[in-house]
Amino acid sequence: MELPSEALLGTCSHCQRLLLTAILLASMATAQLDLSPKNPDWVEGYRFIWRVSGAPTGDVNYTWYRGDRTMETNMLVSYISSPPSWITGPANTGRENVTARGFLNITKVEMRDAGNYTVVVTSPEGSQEATGQSRVWENLLQPNITVNTTSAVEFMDIVNFTCYPRNSGNIQIQWYQNYWPVSQGDQWTLSPDNRTLTGWVTRFQRGPFYCQVSNPIISERSLSKSLDIYYGPDSISLKSSPPTYGGRIESRLGYGVEMVCSTSSKPASRYRWLHNGIALESTTSIYNISAMSWADVGTYRCIAENPKTQIVLYSTVSLRVYEDSHFPSGIPYVLTQRLVIFFSIGVSLGLLSLIGALTFYLVSRRYCVMLGYWGQRDWKGRTGRDKGKAILKRNPSPRVSSTMR
Repeated sequence: MELPSEALLGTCSHCQRLLLTAILLASMATAQLDLSPKNPDWVEGYRFIWRVSGAPTGDVNYTWYRGDRTMETNMLVSYISSPPSWITGPANTGRENVTARGFLNITKVEMRDAGNYTVVVTSPEGSQEATGQSRVWENLLQPNITVNTTSAVEFMDIVNFTCYPRNSGNIQIQWYQNYWPVSQGDQWTLSPDNRTLTGWVTRFQRGPFYCQVSNPIISERSLSKSLDIYYGPDSISLKSSPPTYGGRIESRLGYGVEMVCSTSSKPASRYRWLHNGIALESTTSIYNISAMSWADVGTYRCIAENPKTQIVLYSTVSLRVYEDSHFPSGIPYVLTQRLVIFFSIGVSLGLLSLIGALTFYLVSRRYCVMLGYWGQRDWKGRTGRDKGKAILKRNPSPRVSSTMR
């Protein structure tokens, strides 16, 4: 807003005072008196401050009222700037006070403090007022939590958690497991008011479990609950020394044998051992034979049982004996009677085949030489056959001649 020119202001002192008063009233009217925040949310038991913005400066008085009417009976407290003093009203409970800047301070807010509040700002130029409304929310107490059992079998037992809020107002309940929100689904079921959580658990869901109550301003969570989850055995393995091959252990007589059975379960599995169907005294996961004898040969079975889950698993291995062999690999080889007979027949047939082939070769070679001799002619044109007949004539022999004929 522009001020009048000096020429206009200098016409008369009375006009000058009227004009300045009008300017101040106009500037005061343009300033918007406001409360901050306009619609606050208060928490029971805490302190709250109404802040005033847009008020004039200088010699200013502030008066606060409970409600939207500036009646004497509704007056809380008033601040007089000159000289600085405070005046309490009929509605003051001893928890309300006002600062030199006009801020209303309420300590230990109660539920009855909800509602409207009005401030009147007075200065030499006039007065203004502003009204605001507040909401008071109940201060939340830590809820209690219970569970029907502290231990459960994985995938089998049903666990029930119950949350007990200690406030009666409008609150929301949320469940958490491992600090993640729990929602309704295949595993969990929630009651209509979310106070009960029901479902089954796995070995990875031991907890912590807790519930949290909240309103638009504040939240409070319960103590946490953790569970013991029983599971397994999922599988069983049987290792040995000497090592197992194809479900068999083969060891020398007099040597030691160790069999180790292992599982994964909670609580730890109980173990039993059977030898050829007869129970052994060992109740641990390890069975030792210090010096193997013929009496130790047979079938061994390791049985693992979880007493909580009632799951039973077993593994079987066969213990055999072998003698020293010349195989360099260190793995025992045993030749059965059938295998020895098979090798013997094979070697015999091989030798007979070799002898027959050699005999056939020698006979064939001699026959071929004879044929070549009888058919060969000398320089006189005589063949070997003619020479043979001449020799027989000179040296007759009944046996040879009968043959030649």
